[in-house]
Amino acid sequence: MRPLLITVGSRGDVQPYLALACGLLAAGHRPLLAAPRRFAPLAAARGVEFAPLDDEMLGLQGSVKGQGVRAAITAARSVTPMLRRLLDDQAALATPREFDVVVYHPKSLGGPYVAEKLGVPALAGLLLPLYLPTSAFASPILPVRVPPVLNRASWRITSAIEAPYRGTVRAWRREKLGLTGAFRSMFDLVREGEVLHAWSPHLLPGPADWPAAAHPTGFWTMPAEAAWAPSEPLARFLADGQAPVYVGFGSSVGGDPEALAATVLEAIGMSGRRAVLATGWGALRPGRHTDDVLVIEEVPHDWLLPHMAVVVHHGGVGTVAAALRAGVPQVVRPFLGDQPFWAARLHRLGVAAPPLPRRLRPERLAAAITAAADLAPAAHTLAGHLATEDGVATAVARLEKLSGG
Repeated sequence: MRPLLITVGSRGDVQPYLALACGLLAAGHRPLLAAPRRFAPLAAARGVEFAPLDDEMLGLQGSVKGQGVRAAITAARSVTPMLRRLLDDQAALATPREFDVVVYHPKSLGGPYVAEKLGVPALAGLLLPLYLPTSAFASPILPVRVPPVLNRASWRITSAIEAPYRGTVRAWRREKLGLTGAFRSMFDLVREGEVLHAWSPHLLPGPADWPAAAHPTGFWTMPAEAAWAPSEPLARFLADGQAPVYVGFGSSVGGDPEALAATVLEAIGMSGRRAVLATGWGALRPGRHTDDVLVIEEVPHDWLLPHMAVVVHHGGVGTVAAALRAGVPQVVRPFLGDQPFWAARLHRLGVAAPPLPRRLRPERLAAAITAAADLAPAAHTLAGHLATEDGVATAVARLEKLSGG
C-alpha cells in the first residue's frame, strides 16, 4: 500500500501523523508524509519518506506571538498568498503517483481535493472531535457553554471557522487541480466521509450516536527514540532530588510571558516543590530563579514526563496524551480552542485538578499542584489502561481494509 499522509500545523499536529507513517512503514507499506518543511529532520530520523510543504503560515504565527492584536491583524493580510503556496505544494503531490489512499489533517485545507484528483479514498485524521455532530456534548471549540439541547447544533461552528478560506480553496481546486465538478466544503466532506479519530476511548469514548467506524482508534504514538539522551544539566537535576513539577505551555502564547513566568515561579515556591519549566514557543519567559527550577526549551514528552510528579500545561491534546501515558496527574491552564474541553474532561476523569482560569494567581496554581499530586493513583491506573491500546496499529488495519491491503 502507498498511503499519502498530509498534515499542517505545529509539532502537535505533525507528530501523530509521523507516528502513523512509522506504523505503516513497520507493516511493510510505503507511506509518504507531507508536512511543513521544518519537520523534515523528524521524518528523516525515523526513515520516513517526506514531502516538504510551505511553512510560511507557521512562521507567521511564530513571528507575531505575544505582539498583540495589531500585529496579528497586519499579519493576516499575508495569509491568502501563503495559503495558496501551501495548497500549490499539495497539488504537486497529485501527479500520477501510485497512492492508494490519502489521510489528511483538515488544517491542510487541500487534502480531500488531492485525493479527488488522484481518484483514491480520503480519510480525515482527526486529533480531536471537530466535524461529526453528537448530542452527547457540544463542539470542543465552542467558546461558550450551551444547554444540552443545543449540543448538536453547536458543531456548525467548524464550518464557520473554515469559511474565510473557502474561496481561495475553490479557486485553487479549479485552477491548479483542474477539477471542474461541484465544489464541496471541507466541513461537508469530512462530516459525510471516512474519519480516523486519533485519541484514546479511555479519554473520550465515541458517543452512542456516532457510527462504529468513527469510534476513536487510540492515540497515534511513536516509539521512544532509542538514541535520545538528556543533557547533563537535566539528568543531574532529575537525580538531585524529589520528582519535580513540569510546567510548559507548548505552542500556546499569551500576552505577557514574563508575567506568566513570574506567577509560575512564585507558585512553585509556595508549593515547596522543584520544577522544570519548558519555554516552548514563548508562553513562559522566566527571569531569575532559584536552583530548584531548571529552565529548558524543549525535551521529548514521552521521555521527560514519567520523571515528573505533576504536569502543568495548556491542555493541547498532544500534551494531554503524553501525560496520560506517563501516569502523571495534571493541572491545566487553557489558552484557547479545544483546550478548555480537555481540561474539563481530565478533571471529570479524576486525573487533573479543576481547570485554572485565564487570569492565574500564584496561590491558586500552588493549590492546584498540591491537589493534583493526590490524584497520582488514578493517573497511574488510567495509564495502565492506555498501555493496552495501539492506536497506530488500529489505524493501519483500517487503512489496509479500506484500500484492499
